Amino acid sequence: MRSEKRPILFSLFITAATFGIYYVMTRNIENHIGNFGVYIVVLIFSLSVHGIILKEKNSIPLSAVFSLKQRLLLGAVSLSVLCMVCLAFNSSFTLFLLLNLLLALIFFCNILLGENLKHKKNIAAAPGRYALALDRLKQEENLKAEFANFLHDEVLQDLLSVKNMTPKSYRPEIQDIMIETLDNLNVRIRNQMQDYHPVILKTLTLKENLISLIENVSAAFPQRSLKVSFDCPDTLFIAEPYDLLVYRLIKELLTNIYKHSDGTHAWITVSSKKDTVNLSVCDNGSENPLNEKFETNSPLWHKGIFSIKEQISDLNGTMSISDNIPHGVRIEISFLMKGDVSYQYFVS
Repeated sequence: MRSEKRPILFSLFITAATFGIYYVMTRNIENHIGNFGVYIVVLIFSLSVHGIILKEKNSIPLSAVFSLKQRLLLGAVSLSVLCMVCLAFNSSFTLFLLLNLLLALIFFCNILLGENLKHKKNIAAAPGRYALALDRLKQEENLKAEFANFLHDEVLQDLLSVKNMTPKSYRPEIQDIMIETLDNLNVRIRNQMQDYHPVILKTLTLKENLISLIENVSAAFPQRSLKVSFDCPDTLFIAEPYDLLVYRLIKELLTNIYKHSDGTHAWITVSSKKDTVNLSVCDNGSENPLNEKFETNSPLWHKGIFSIKEQISDLNGTMSISDNIPHGVRIEISFLMKGDVSYQYFVS
């Protein structure tokens, strides 16, 4: 009720206004109210659901196909044709009948268009098959290459090392080296698994999961003396799969601070207002090496920052990199949780 008060209040206002107009216009007709109270509930429910589900700005009929000028032109031409037909038949009743039929046809077309867009069947709006297949192939190949590099650099070398030490495993010092190597390999594999698919514990709140993440990242850099301040509401709720995105963003940005910043303090703030998620990560390092590269879209970008930019851009969100005051780097990210995805995971 608190987060969706605008569409609900709008529904109440529209319904009350239309009922007031109807009551005034028909007050001289006997039994003009009748069972109209039933329709009040239906109108409030329908308008509220429509306002909550359709979060896009252009949610009126045919807005996905025609621009505003084209819709106005189409409406003017249609109304002119209807008026000429009514003048030919010399009947004002025909105008209202044809107008309702036209609106019904437009809404029916919009329903069909919405279904096509929902199931990605719109030929005009969707990219070609070849482009989609090529893009998917590139993503799969990049993922396979990254995984192959991890197996070669992090796993295979250690396994070969342990294999070579096996003939001397009777020596206690060799046994200690083998155990230490296998323990380190176990840790790296677990960390890589967490990178590929983070596990957010359902028994903990989102804030507790994020605090645990920050502690794990800090533990991976014992040589760095960095104080991390984390600000997040206890009642923070971010629906799936956006919670995984926030989890990955915090991990990547905090790791970057540990690796590339010479600061002694980092601040992480996460908040969610209505359907907007805001993330701010900053530090007190001596300089901002990313700002110029971010503005000029340089290919020298750090891989993680460039990946974050692409993800936020795909969500129609915003990402800014600026100088922190008095010194350091500030990264601010904001994106919307789409209603259909959020409510889908909330219900399930």
